[in-house]
Amino acid sequence: MTALEAYAIIFQRGFPKEGRMQTTRKTILAGISLLFVGAAGVVAAQKAAEPAPVNTTQQESTSASDPTRAYYHFMLARRFRELAGLWNRSDLADRAVSEYKQALEADPDSLFLRVELAELYWRVRRVGDAVREAEAVLKVEPDYEDAHRLLARLYWHNLGETQQDKIAKDSLRKAIVHLEALTRINPADTESWVGLARLYKLSNQHDKAEQALTKALAAEPNSRTALADLAQLYSDRGDYDQAVGLLKKIPDSDKDPQLLGMLAFGYTRARDYDNAIATYEKALALDSENQEIRRAYAEALMSGNKLDAARKQIEEILKADPDDGPTHLRLAQLDRQEGLYVEARKELERAKALLPDNAEVPLEQAQVEDTLGNQDKAIELLQGLVKQSERPEGQYTVAEANNRAIFLERLGLIYRSEEKYDQAVATFRQVVALGKNQAPRGEALIIETFRLSRQPQKALQETEDAIQKFPEDRALRVLRATLEAEQGRVPQAVEHLQAMVNGTPADREIYISLAQINSQAKRYPEAEAAVRKALELSPKPDDQEYVLFLLGSIFERQKKFDLAEEQFKKVLTTNPLNAAASNYLGYMLADRGVRLDESVGYIKKALELEPNNGAYLDSLGWAYFKMNRYDLAGPQLEKAARLISNDPTIHEHLGHLYLQIGKKVEAEQEWERALKEWPLALSSDFDADQAAKLRKQLEDLKLRTAKEKSPGRRD
Repeated sequence: MTALEAYAIIFQRGFPKEGRMQTTRKTILAGISLLFVGAAGVVAAQKAAEPAPVNTTQQESTSASDPTRAYYHFMLARRFRELAGLWNRSDLADRAVSEYKQALEADPDSLFLRVELAELYWRVRRVGDAVREAEAVLKVEPDYEDAHRLLARLYWHNLGETQQDKIAKDSLRKAIVHLEALTRINPADTESWVGLARLYKLSNQHDKAEQALTKALAAEPNSRTALADLAQLYSDRGDYDQAVGLLKKIPDSDKDPQLLGMLAFGYTRARDYDNAIATYEKALALDSENQEIRRAYAEALMSGNKLDAARKQIEEILKADPDDGPTHLRLAQLDRQEGLYVEARKELERAKALLPDNAEVPLEQAQVEDTLGNQDKAIELLQGLVKQSERPEGQYTVAEANNRAIFLERLGLIYRSEEKYDQAVATFRQVVALGKNQAPRGEALIIETFRLSRQPQKALQETEDAIQKFPEDRALRVLRATLEAEQGRVPQAVEHLQAMVNGTPADREIYISLAQINSQAKRYPEAEAAVRKALELSPKPDDQEYVLFLLGSIFERQKKFDLAEEQFKKVLTTNPLNAAASNYLGYMLADRGVRLDESVGYIKKALELEPNNGAYLDSLGWAYFKMNRYDLAGPQLEKAARLISNDPTIHEHLGHLYLQIGKKVEAEQEWERALKEWPLALSSDFDADQAAKLRKQLEDLKLRTAKEKSPGRRD
């Protein structure tokens, strides 16, 4: 049997259904390549610089079903299609179409030939004809894979070409339909699962995208593309630990700079800065000219408190390209982190000129202005970002929702710090409206706002409603326990928290809350035990910072000052820019009247980082008071009282200052204000004992003042 006779048998039986077995097409085409030399000298004719017309009439048959004739025209069609691509000749493409049609005349039932013709139509941009041919195939054979695959590719390609939203949505829907069919027909088709997941993600069907990628990995567990896409999906929604876990499954030999950068980003967001830095260094070793990776590397160094190294990387980038806008933005962030606000503002102006449409620039400007006490300017900037980020009908991608949530949260927090509580709540409700990924966080912000505005019943009711909507959210249940403890129901709060312990790393937050609640209730042994368990669950230095700070505060409340100082210094050794630890250590020394110069140094460092922090200003004023520098103490304490008007400790301190400089009336007023505020104060060290002591001092002051005003007074 000759090769031509063998392929005549294939035509007699009909072309195979290629969608079910891609390898069959490859086998046929391999045979065609062997036979082509003998096909009426077509190859020889086409080797000339200008291909000559081919006379096919002598080969044609008048038979209604002629496999040999169909095969012959198929070969010619394939050859003319190749030549059309090689020479970019539309006449050759038209000839290929003609040959396919003649092949179909010879074998009208061949679905294979129809899909081949449809593919050619698509290549020559006869999209309507391509769709009609492919759909005709599916009417005959609904599960014909190649027809579904062609239509999926066609509609996907159309997404990138059309500017009309309605057409794009229709193309997206149809592409999804055909990819769904492919995965139904062949559940082991990893490529189709991955493509389907990408289109689900594009249409904001993120749960379906996750399911599709999970099925892709079930079919091919080591699929690099599926692992990377699922990791990106988790990263987009903030599940960085899961993203890192997936990317680590890809062998190092298969990780290019892009994948290494993605893994390093996941480490950074998971606050594993050492691994982030090491991974970025691997990426840069493969692609040292990649400035995007170098910028991200500098950001990881900043997050890991390796500020000198970060500045060196930033300077290297700017040396190569002084107009690199993103790097000027990173330099501004580094300057702000180090308390260099004048320099930060200058860099932000440069970044704004270079990146006029980058939302991160005004976001950073708002943070700088807020820190410096320019809340009106910060609000203006954030309101602009909120307006720009709004989408019609409330439809947001995961990334858009995340960004909008950041803008709204920052804006609401400034409203709250300004005691504009109604505006804060209204802003946080917009976070809730973004949907399930953002809603629990928005609810927590609303609850905290009611708490800080001294509306405990509203806060509790909001908490119960939120827990009904999001019963699995641990943060909301922790908030409920905090509210219960503040209303004197400490045993109930502790019971609720202990019931949440489940032996996972997430218990860290539960133990921190238990430590805080027990410390406020002066149950110090229980507080210490809880904080030490939290420390066991804090393997990263970044996580240890707050736990050590909390342990220091528990020791300080018990007057174990040496132990407290040891913890605060551990924090500052790890992170010299921890303003809270600097302030607490400085205030602890000042309040005891010891090492006052050292105390002022610690507090000033905190204020370099947060110059408009009312608590830190109070600490500095109190340190100056203890040094008898009343002229320096006054401005600090008065500014602190303006910034935090309801803090009883600040009013007490200001009263002591006024008494020392002879302003007895003002001293009485400040102490009365302190006694008015303390019952409503949240988590304050100004407790009942302190209030009783101050009340006695106030009574004594009033008595002395009355005697001084008495007409019969004698010196």
